Amino acid sequence: MYRAGMTNRGFNRGSLLLLVGLLVLYTAVGIGWRHLLDPSKGMDWLLLGIWAAMTGLVVWGIDPRADLRLAAVALCGGFVIEWWGTNTQLWRYFVDERPPLWILPAWPIAALSIERLTRLAEARLPDMRRLYWFVVPGFVLLMIRFLWPTIRVSASQVVIALMVLVTITGRRRDRDMALFVVGAAFGFLLEYWGTTRYCWIYYTAEHPPLVAVLAHGFASIAFARGVDAVLALRIAIGWDRSPTVPLSESVDGPSNPAQASH
Repeated sequence: MYRAGMTNRGFNRGSLLLLVGLLVLYTAVGIGWRHLLDPSKGMDWLLLGIWAAMTGLVVWGIDPRADLRLAAVALCGGFVIEWWGTNTQLWRYFVDERPPLWILPAWPIAALSIERLTRLAEARLPDMRRLYWFVVPGFVLLMIRFLWPTIRVSASQVVIALMVLVTITGRRRDRDMALFVVGAAFGFLLEYWGTTRYCWIYYTAEHPPLVAVLAHGFASIAFARGVDAVLALRIAIGWDRSPTVPLSESVDGPSNPAQASH
């Protein structure tokens, strides 16, 4: 995925330390924004299941340096996405903050979860790289249609430019399509929960809109681009060694040994 090779697989001592850190983060968010919780509504089992699944995924197969890069990129990218969406009022939260700070930690945790799921699913997915120039540009057009009411807003114009840049750059189409499919599938759960609980709502009032679901897949590709850019920069200035196999070399080759035999 985002790394040339994995140094850790499965669960290990680092997984336990990370689990403790996540539990501390969850507790801090819960205490800091406890006034937003309504215990009278009982346990939200879907939310509990989503966060339990994400936590289990995040603490599996950790690679501290690579995970930190992805988490940092996803946190920054998530803030930009939330700032743009809430300030253009394409969506809004029930607290009407633009954006609420408590939503930001969800972005790196979701990004790491999607990376883990993609790593697990990649060998089982068919070769989809030929679909890239149909699926990803198609999503960009769908998003432009969705944000069209804000087309005169400079932030929306910048977002369009960034989407085009993400689409035309990068060379690992096998990885991109796997990220898109897994990210969109995971995004459906997140968006369904958020819109049906009215934690956030889009201007279209859909539960959820298709474009919002697919946006999680595209965001996963964008975060991968960001991680690759950070790694390339660190290598250029001598902070990291160049990987034995360049990140771009797996583009046109099969993404797993099973495909190599065909």
